[in-house]
Amino acid sequence: MKLEGIKVSSSEYLGRLSAQFFAANGVWLALPLLVGFVLAFQDIRWLIVTLMLLFVALPMLLSLCYINYALSMEARWSLMEKDITLETAGLLLQFADERMHDRLIAWREVSRVVVDNDYVMLMLKVRRFTFLLIPRSSIADPSIIVALRQGVADSVE
Repeated sequence: MKLEGIKVSSSEYLGRLSAQFFAANGVWLALPLLVGFVLAFQDIRWLIVTLMLLFVALPMLLSLCYINYALSMEARWSLMEKDITLETAGLLLQFADERMHDRLIAWREVSRVVVDNDYVMLMLKVRRFTFLLIPRSSIADPSIIVALRQGVADSVE
């Protein structure tokens, strides 16, 4: 089975990455801000500290997240125009840009398949928050999603 001409915009990829990052770390990011705002009722200096956290420290932390995850090679795989072929060994990515080499993602490198209305996300085992994003509109045959899930399930066994 082959999917042709697949490409995802960087804003769509970053939106999915941000949603995953905030779902996993949102409590730890919001907790110091909440404590600071509560303490600001007792002393106004805590408000200044909290605003510094909000407008200086938090954006710096998010930029580190962007550098670590959104600029990775795996993110580039989602953003570049490519054809994806489902093989018995895994997914073969054939890029339209001649500077990118073809890449075989073995089934054992994919931890799970997440399907929603707009995208199919193949969660990669490389590191946390790393995934291959495939637009659902490029998948005409529903049996392709079944084959993706079956390939991942077979590699786990």
